[in-house]
Amino acid sequence: MRAPGCLFLFLVGMVPAWAQDVPLEGTLPDSIVVTASRVPEDLRHTGRVVSVWTARDLAALPVSSFDELLRTVGGVEAAARGGFGVQSDLTMRGSTFNGVLVLLDGARFNDPMTGHFLSDFPVPLSEIARIEVLRGPAAAVYGPDALGGVIQVFTYAGLWREGHGAGLAGGGTARLGRHALYEVDAALRRDGARTLLSAATAWQGSDGQPLTAADGTPVRRGAERLRTDFSRQAHTLALAHRLGGATLYGRAGVDDRAFNAFHFYTPFASDTAREATTTYWAQLRVQGPGADLPWEVQLSARQHEDTYVFNPQTPANRHTSRQANLLARLSRPVAPGLRLGAGLSASVRGIDSNNMGTHADAAAGAFATARWQATPALTLHAGARLDHDPGFGTEWTPQVSAAYAAGPVILRAAVARAVRAPTYVERYFNTTLARPRGRNLGNSDLRAERAWSYEAGLDLYPAGGLVARATLFRRDTDDLIDYVMLTPADTVFLARNVLRVETTGLELDLEARRQVGPVRLRATAAYTYLDATLADTDRVARYKYALTNARHLGQATLAVDAGAATLSVQALAKERLAGDAYEVVHLRAAYRLPAGRARLTLSAEVRNVFDVRYAEVFDAPMPGRWWLLGLRLAR
Repeated sequence: MRAPGCLFLFLVGMVPAWAQDVPLEGTLPDSIVVTASRVPEDLRHTGRVVSVWTARDLAALPVSSFDELLRTVGGVEAAARGGFGVQSDLTMRGSTFNGVLVLLDGARFNDPMTGHFLSDFPVPLSEIARIEVLRGPAAAVYGPDALGGVIQVFTYAGLWREGHGAGLAGGGTARLGRHALYEVDAALRRDGARTLLSAATAWQGSDGQPLTAADGTPVRRGAERLRTDFSRQAHTLALAHRLGGATLYGRAGVDDRAFNAFHFYTPFASDTAREATTTYWAQLRVQGPGADLPWEVQLSARQHEDTYVFNPQTPANRHTSRQANLLARLSRPVAPGLRLGAGLSASVRGIDSNNMGTHADAAAGAFATARWQATPALTLHAGARLDHDPGFGTEWTPQVSAAYAAGPVILRAAVARAVRAPTYVERYFNTTLARPRGRNLGNSDLRAERAWSYEAGLDLYPAGGLVARATLFRRDTDDLIDYVMLTPADTVFLARNVLRVETTGLELDLEARRQVGPVRLRATAAYTYLDATLADTDRVARYKYALTNARHLGQATLAVDAGAATLSVQALAKERLAGDAYEVVHLRAAYRLPAGRARLTLSAEVRNVFDVRYAEVFDAPMPGRWWLLGLRLAR
């Protein structure tokens, strides 16, 4: 469905109840985080670096998807293959794109096939209440894959608690832009005394900008001029209900997208690829009463379907991956200042593919955690997990962190171990299609990645809503997985374990929240320096991904709300280990108008203000200057 039909659905869908401009009760204060330990606590006591972005922050920024928002979060590198959330590889602290764990309301969202599909998210932005980003490993709490960090998305339904009875709430936004761009994102929630019902839908697409080769010639598929066209829709339905002394929560969602995948995975002239993916998601959770989440049992399932056509002369690659996860955990205070937790998890996963074959396996783990308020100023966290996985056998992952508060100064430190099994693509990708020199080849003999991470930091909380953080980190990784050419004469990139990689870095973060009369301001600035040393460079002629992380990464946002007007700026500057660099700036301006009992917000955005030509993965082109006009209805 193209723009006119989407706009019609948007307007009709919002007739029953105009949106409220504030989130439902049940969201957490910004000073309280869950992701560091699964239990809500003051982020100053976690000993970790956690960033929080709320629905209000999302609404103010020029972003169209949750992975576009992550481009503004300090220390997170979202390497996009296309604009507007088409596809992004997420990395933190020099990890690969398979080393970041994404959670949806506490449930593991990662795909067992590949990390390329982490941004195929089946929940529209209008249903997202907050995003928490934990930098550094958390395998002791959440299990394998959390080498670089954890990104947790919380929805309104997932945070709901009984007794608010807010009635109808929701929101809706529609945008039109350059190259026939359309975006519609709307949600409607019915909050009763004992039940919340939430539904959200999003539609997005564009004819795309024309593709041009490095020498300036148009890129064609036969007689057709190629463009960065895409279409996407996501829909979700959720229910939260008070059930005796517990809360029952369930969600179903789907994300369906089709897009031009020109040079998404290769830089070859013959690559005029197209791709289509569909992600199905379901989860069911029963959770104990109280704000401290004393126990929960959660079941989740994900199915991902991918169809990839390299060019019109080659047959399609078709893959269907599936994963089901079970989690049971509890947490209890056992003495003054001491809380213990424990849990079990299990997963079953598989893939059906015409070039990787059919595979299935299962994994299980058990974990224990402790939080001890040793003194009013000193908080200690410890955890350990034992996992069994066919990809690495039986492994344990301990973790310790500490935070010491001396007035407005917080000293913190953490040590953790993490492990990551190779994905199905890394193990089995072995296409028989005729491809040029440089294609990927899987390796069934791959060993798992294992890493120890260390960090120490200083946080300052002076008066006036200002927070400043500085963090030094190091990760020693054994058997990092990358695609390599062992000699210049090789014709394929073979999936292989890099013997050892030492990653060191510095993170600097600044955040300010101020309210001065009618003016509300939020500003963030972050700088990350990263260096990576590979131990076996003398044995490898060329790496494919290991040296693509940013050596220098700068991120900044500014949102100023002055009465009826809002102005926001988002800036990104990146210089990769490979040496290429670019800077991109986005702007958004909005003005709210009264319209009877409702409010109409008009907005204008300019993405890539200076029309920078750049690519983040191979030479897949990112959007040039792009304008968008939008409206939002609110009560």
